[in-house]
Amino acid sequence: MPYARDMPLQSLFPTRVYTARLTPRGADLLAGLERADSLVLDPHKWLFQPYEIGAVLIRHAGVLQKTFTLDGAYLRDTKGGVVEFRERGPQLTRGSRALKLYLSLRTFGLDAFKDAIARGIALAEYAEAVLDKDPEWEIVTPATLAVICFRRRGHDDARTDAMVRRAVEDGYAAPSTTIVDGRTVARLCTINPRTTERDIDGTIDRLTQFAS
Repeated sequence: MPYARDMPLQSLFPTRVYTARLTPRGADLLAGLERADSLVLDPHKWLFQPYEIGAVLIRHAGVLQKTFTLDGAYLRDTKGGVVEFRERGPQLTRGSRALKLYLSLRTFGLDAFKDAIARGIALAEYAEAVLDKDPEWEIVTPATLAVICFRRRGHDDARTDAMVRRAVEDGYAAPSTTIVDGRTVARLCTINPRTTERDIDGTIDRLTQFAS
């Protein structure tokens, strides 16, 4: 779990958003991140990787080794003078999960990831602007790091759940729900770089239709 000396980052953001620091907008929103002693990243989200890949970044490199090192006699022939990943976590044997991200960065370059993340942030802000034009929609949490939460004015939790469920069943898009201040709200997470403004318009149009 990531933590800072005086700032509980994990309570503020899910692990996917730390990569937003690669963009100017994300760097502003995540100011203070450099004070964390450790961070957990989920590259299958905003670094667009397959499942089964995660990373923990530690300020003090020796912490993991002190925590996880074991030295059974049956391991004496496996020491090769290199970094022993078994001394960085609970697994003795593991797949080369980092290879996925390494190859992606080598193939597409870091700028492609920066652009895709910036695109996701901008799409959520676009969705907020569209919703804000209709007085029947209430913005519950403004667009922040590619997530926006909203609900139909006058709707109770059951109607909000039904609206989102019908939208998912429709098959055009897959909005979700969450709880904010004890109320069920609709949630858009716009991290797919192939999403367009037209897709956002179509999703909101359908939610408006299913809300009636």
